[in-house]
Amino acid sequence: MDRKEYQPLQFGPFQFDVVAGELYRQGERVRLQEQPRQVLAALLERPGEIVARDELRERLWKTDTFVDFEHGLNTAIKKVRRALGDSAEAPAFIETVSRRGYRFIAPIGAPHVTPVTPPAPESVVHRLPTASSAGWRRAFWTITFLLVVVTAGGIWLANRTADARSADAEGKTVHMAVMPLRILSAELKDSSYLGVGVADAITARLSGVRRIGLRPTAAVLQYKDTQPDPIVAAQTLGVHYLLLGTIQQVDDTYRVSVQLVGADGVEIWHRTYDEPRAGLLELQDRIAEHVASALSVNLSPPEQARLHVRYTQNPAAYDLYLRGRAQLVNFTEDNMRGAIGFFEQALALDENYALARAALATSAAWFSVRYAHDTEALAWGQRADLEAHRALDQDPSLADAHLALASAAGTLYGGFNWRIVLERTAEALALDPSLDLAHVARMRVFYHLGAFDLAREEARLARGLNPNRNDEIDRLEIALLLFGGQYRQAVQQATGLLQRQTEVPALRQYLGLARYYAGDASGAREMLASLTRGGKPDVRGQAMLASVEAATGLKEQARSRISGIVNAPDLDHHVAYSIGVAFAQLGNIDDSLAWLQRAADTGFPCIRWFEQDPLLEPVRGHAAFSRLLDRMRAVDPLNTDLQ
Repeated sequence: MDRKEYQPLQFGPFQFDVVAGELYRQGERVRLQEQPRQVLAALLERPGEIVARDELRERLWKTDTFVDFEHGLNTAIKKVRRALGDSAEAPAFIETVSRRGYRFIAPIGAPHVTPVTPPAPESVVHRLPTASSAGWRRAFWTITFLLVVVTAGGIWLANRTADARSADAEGKTVHMAVMPLRILSAELKDSSYLGVGVADAITARLSGVRRIGLRPTAAVLQYKDTQPDPIVAAQTLGVHYLLLGTIQQVDDTYRVSVQLVGADGVEIWHRTYDEPRAGLLELQDRIAEHVASALSVNLSPPEQARLHVRYTQNPAAYDLYLRGRAQLVNFTEDNMRGAIGFFEQALALDENYALARAALATSAAWFSVRYAHDTEALAWGQRADLEAHRALDQDPSLADAHLALASAAGTLYGGFNWRIVLERTAEALALDPSLDLAHVARMRVFYHLGAFDLAREEARLARGLNPNRNDEIDRLEIALLLFGGQYRQAVQQATGLLQRQTEVPALRQYLGLARYYAGDASGAREMLASLTRGGKPDVRGQAMLASVEAATGLKEQARSRISGIVNAPDLDHHVAYSIGVAFAQLGNIDDSLAWLQRAADTGFPCIRWFEQDPLLEPVRGHAAFSRLLDRMRAVDPLNTDLQ
């Protein structure tokens, strides 16, 4: 088909390019893997008709008779529905016809294009009268400049909100942040968690509305217990709207007042709710629905249904969940332990509380990645995986549970399976685009794979959602500098982070190694030798120290140190890489290549670093090393469409 002779198929806010086979939502590409893309194309070719499962099988797998067709097609259909924000229970786009196949049920047409009339050419050129007075000219341009500045500022504020208010007509996404509720009653001084917890619950509800782009609760914690200037806060967070609110105790009820304010500071809508304690269970749903209505956002049937899913009927369990969420959004070790305790108590009251279980899985996965070590890290990773699967059995649409599975796959327990991390984070972001931590998880994957530009792009996306400082992004950016050969910059940034007393155990490892490459061998040895975890020498630090010792002529110390490391219980890919480097510097080429292969196989196939690390120079000319790089390229997950 000649591209000039067709227009993309339009349905709802989506367009499907039938030639390129690509899906777009309001002009932005929606990533789909090959099989889901083929399924959607097949259904769009015959709208309103039943497309049999056998027909789809023939189209997708006609050359492969060994595939698990039933599971493969079900997975492809789920991914298409997830990309469209659709559901099997209340379909807006794809209907399941029992025992027969599937039918595309939404109206299809070509996108409406508004003709643009070019401005008429000017027939008269108005000239300023000539004048010999330079002062007059300066006064004129000064006044003009001031008028432009004032007018531009007014236009920016007006358009920021006006554009959002016309979102329903134009199909745009509006961006908003739900600010922590301010506590007004002295009686609630011990219940300050409600301010963050209720805001987080409203955010979670609205995250299922595709047309509303949300900032995660972690992005608004800086406004806890304050009354922010709406104009400044909206500009800082990059949103069209803020939802502000207060909560106070009046006799035996909670009085919750909320107002929707535009980026220009103008109130759009407000409402006050008087609720008994148990009423907080339903209040988040009503506020979310009222906000969507105030924004003139039409909800699809699946979105409407998701706003009213009841995850627990137990007010005490809900209260514990709010307490946990208030701590979970602040990712320190102490807060993480506290959050885990609250989620466990909530599940003790209601074991079917899927939201609490998904939050527990997220906490466990994060704990395994950031704070645990040795066998403890394995246990936390295993628990994250178990709890996430149990949560998804109860509700497959829980984005947090998909993120927890992704995080668990990127642990020692999960074998650092980066392919699963990319798949699961993609699913999580399709369900909830406000998950900044999903972008952080993907950044971690791309750094390990040597895709540094993709890693930086994920950092940009994460910071776009949450402009607050994130220790994990900070430490990964230092890793990118180190493994990208920018050693002095890595030293400078790592030193700056340490001065902020940040909680990043890996930071001192990077700093020690960067110091060596920057020419400070003694400083590197001193830093790496000082690293401990759990009261014992840090295994990664010891392996890095062995590589530095071998490179600086301390060969016996290096051999002795390696002997004490090889049987460590938490010998991960970074440890394996450092041992491979140490053996390269000791002249043990076969041992070096074996350990480097182990590093690549267990989660660190960072080809760019393998190719340029100065300490690998002794093995770089060997044919076996070239074959190792070829094998790494052959199994690179980025050779697929998982990005």
